[in-house]
Amino acid sequence: MRDSLEFAPAQRKEGVMPSKSTPGSFNKLRTISKTLLPVLLLVYAFASSALAANLFVVTRLSDAVAVIDDSTDQIIRRIPVGDGPVRITMSPDRLKTYVSNGVAATVSVLDTVALTTTATIQLGPGSRPQESAVTPDGGRLFVIYQSTPTVTVIDTATNQVITDVVIGGHQAKDILFTLDGRFAYVANYSQGTVKVIDTATYQVKTIPTAAGSRRLAMSPTGNRVFVTNFNADTVSVIDTQTQQVIATIPVGDKPRGIAITPSGDAIYVGNMRDGTVSIIDSSTLTVIDTVTVGSAPWQVIITEDGTLAFVSSSVAGTVSVIDTATREVIKTLVTGDGSFFSAINPDGTKFYVSNSNETTVSVIDIPSLTVLRTIPDVGDYPFDLAFGP
Repeated sequence: MRDSLEFAPAQRKEGVMPSKSTPGSFNKLRTISKTLLPVLLLVYAFASSALAANLFVVTRLSDAVAVIDDSTDQIIRRIPVGDGPVRITMSPDRLKTYVSNGVAATVSVLDTVALTTTATIQLGPGSRPQESAVTPDGGRLFVIYQSTPTVTVIDTATNQVITDVVIGGHQAKDILFTLDGRFAYVANYSQGTVKVIDTATYQVKTIPTAAGSRRLAMSPTGNRVFVTNFNADTVSVIDTQTQQVIATIPVGDKPRGIAITPSGDAIYVGNMRDGTVSIIDSSTLTVIDTVTVGSAPWQVIITEDGTLAFVSSSVAGTVSVIDTATREVIKTLVTGDGSFFSAINPDGTKFYVSNSNETTVSVIDIPSLTVLRTIPDVGDYPFDLAFGP
C-alpha cells in the first residue's frame, strides 16, 4: 500500500518536489506515519465495532447460543452451552452473559467478546434454573428456579455459589433489582407473592400480591414495582420505600408482559388470553385505554424515546406497533410462528423477535416499520435473546 505521505502523481506533475533539505524531515514523517498507522487502525476498528452489536439468541433444543451481528444480520458463531438452555442475562458492562440451562441445571458463562464459554456453574439437580439477574455493580448473579424454593447467589468474579436464599414455593418467574442494588424483587408464581431479598443480609420479606404473580417492571425513578398477576387478571403496584402494595389494578385476561414508558407516565400490559394491551396511567393507577393486538401477546418493549410500543404475539405470529401518543396500533407486521422474546438493538434502529416454533429470527426496521428480513437456521426453538457488545 502506498505510504500516506508519498507525493501523489498530480503533485509531481505540477512540479511540487521536495527540496534538498527535505529528505530528513520526510523520513521522520514516514517513521511517525508508520508508528501511528496501527494506532489509527485500532481506533478505526473500535469506532466501527461501536456501530455494531452482537445479538445472543438462546436456542433451546440445539443446546447452543447463536450470535448474530446486527450490522449484517448474519450468524457469526454458535456457542455450545448446557442441556435445555432457556434464559439469558447480560452483565451491566455486557462483557459477560449468563445462560440458564434448565435441563442440565447449570449456568453457562459466556465471554461476549471472545464468543466462548468460560465457565459452567453447577446448580442443584432437577432445579430447573430460569430467569437470572446481575446486581447493578456487576458483582453477583441471582438465579431463580422452576422447581426449587430458593434463589442462588453467585460471585461473578469466581463463579462460585455464595449462598442459597430460601423464598418458599416454586415457579419463580421474574427477578429485578432496585436501582441501588440493595433489594431484589422476585415474582413467586405459585404463592401469588413477591419476595423481597435484602442483598446485604439475604433476609426475605413477603409481599402478598395476587394469584400467579408473573412479570415485574420498575418505574424509571425506582419508587414503584409493577407486578402482572397472571391468574388474577390484575396488576399489583408496590411502593419500594414501604415495600407494600398500594394499588391493585384490574386489567385484561391473563396479563403477562409489561413495560413502562421512559418518562414513567404509562404502563403497558399484554393480556395473553384476550389479545389486548391495557394501558395504565401512572398518576391515577387506572386503565386509561385497551388496545387490541395479535393473539397471545407475549412481550412488550417500548423504544428508548418512548414513542412506540412493540408487542410480540406468539400465537398470531405478529408484532403490533402502538403509537404511544395516540394509543393506537399503527402497524401489524407478520413475523413468524411463535413470536416470543424480542429486543431492540443498541442504536435503536432494529427490532428483533425470536420465532420459537420455527428456527428463525425476524428483523424489523424501526424507522420504516417494515420487516427487513428473516434470519434462517438460527437453531431449534429460538427463545430468549439479549444484546452484547
